[in-house]
Amino acid sequence: MSDHFLRLSIILIPWLSPMILDAQVDGFNKGKGNMDMVGSLSYDQGLAYYLEEGTADIQRYRASLSVFTARGISDDLDIQLSIPFIASNGESGLQDGAAYLKWLPLKKRTGKGLLSFGAAIGGSTPLSDYGTEGLGAIGQQATSLTSLGVLQFMKDNGYFISLVAGQVAVSSPTPDAMVGTFRFGHASGAHFWEAYVQMQEAFGGKDYLGVGDQAPSTFKELGVSFIKMGGKYYHPFRDRYGWVIETNYVLAGRNVDRSVLAAFSFIMHFRH
Repeated sequence: MSDHFLRLSIILIPWLSPMILDAQVDGFNKGKGNMDMVGSLSYDQGLAYYLEEGTADIQRYRASLSVFTARGISDDLDIQLSIPFIASNGESGLQDGAAYLKWLPLKKRTGKGLLSFGAAIGGSTPLSDYGTEGLGAIGQQATSLTSLGVLQFMKDNGYFISLVAGQVAVSSPTPDAMVGTFRFGHASGAHFWEAYVQMQEAFGGKDYLGVGDQAPSTFKELGVSFIKMGGKYYHPFRDRYGWVIETNYVLAGRNVDRSVLAAFSFIMHFRH
């Protein structure tokens, strides 16, 4: 597995949940002057709604159209931007735009592979006055600042494991959260695939259908937690282009839909 492939071909679909942001960050660099632009269409079907205890028979959907771009400022530093448009149960609008700087300065050969370590900082802010209440809510109208650590080991045969984890500081009344993504996958000149587990754990917050002190006056106060499992497959074609399919399922959570997602993305690569 060469640095050439890692710089030219690794892409990532933006994560479109109202809270978790670390899925935009992985253990690969684009390389100085290289850029990827991604258009993504996804559909997320809710099957029930996770409460503090048990589930509620609430079924929502979310259709998302997003654009994502990542550019290598240097061989170790990338900038990433994303803008999502979301429709959910009769409501629609631009949701939260996000931006990241990812820095992976430490790369060390060990055994038959490459160990990469670094950090990322970024955040998000609402791009429209979208609804936050009821079945059509598409976000919590919160501004966030995220700090993450990134650790990845990639073997010479293309298999890799990575861990991205950190904390999201969110504007009041939405609670802060801890986030993380674990990935296992394989990258080659012909394709890229990965399986992942993502989590978010809110620090407190109110509960949907909560009573007493836990009863919310607005959905902005809800503490959103979940564990999600999924996978994606990327295939390049005609040197500058590629496509991605992705699916995931929310295994457990609090104040979040038990949902299944399907997504398709089209990628254009611009090389320095």
